Amino acid sequence: MAIATQATMTPRASAFGVREEIVNPSRRTAVLVGALFLISTATFIVSNALVTPILGSHNYVAAIAGHSHVMIAAALIALIEGTATFGIAIALYPTLKRHHPALALGFAGMRIAELVIATVFALSALLLVTVSATAAHGSTAEALATLLVGMRHWTLMLIYVYTAIGGLMLSYMLFKTRLVPRGLAALGLIGYPALLLVAVLDMLGVVDTVAGAGLVGLVPGGLFEFLLPLWLFAKGFNVTAIDGIRHRVSA
Repeated sequence: MAIATQATMTPRASAFGVREEIVNPSRRTAVLVGALFLISTATFIVSNALVTPILGSHNYVAAIAGHSHVMIAAALIALIEGTATFGIAIALYPTLKRHHPALALGFAGMRIAELVIATVFALSALLLVTVSATAAHGSTAEALATLLVGMRHWTLMLIYVYTAIGGLMLSYMLFKTRLVPRGLAALGLIGYPALLLVAVLDMLGVVDTVAGAGLVGLVPGGLFEFLLPLWLFAKGFNVTAIDGIRHRVSA
């Protein structure tokens, strides 16, 4: 009787075990990706909030010298942002490559490039601290500081460009695979092209991404990067979509 009962229950237990095996890893991945998105967004905001008032000072070289610890902290926080952004691609790659291998690899490549540029962005803040300490030596230090501030602006725009291209790839893959609701993925399909547009227009001197229409262009993409992790924390990925991806791969 015990053997018969065990034989009867095995298919159900096996099915439940397979289902649990699918749900748990995807749930862990969703929570990890959500956490990395929030870390990336929060550290980007904090890093820029620390540096912007200092660089906006009338005598920003002296302001940097007087707030060197703040600049160093902002640089380290920027490195965390770049690392978290790269981590998103690493965490999502095993899932996304099953359906869109080329795009998944391209998305990872965009995030690697973004990490490299974020490192340069952080390095510029550290170099500004060094230059500000020698500002008393004359106009050469002031010229170097001006150059580094300009480099920070250009690297920030490049971060926006790579974020937009990578985000557009991600949003498309999420939309096609239905791993998250299509309405949420569509917000990314709207937000990231808007980000790319205002970044390019800022480079051309048409708009400014810190005010006016340029700032408005950052809103849709920022909203997507805020709502997506909330959804991933609350609901995770669509397990049915993951089942479908695995079925197509195995077939």
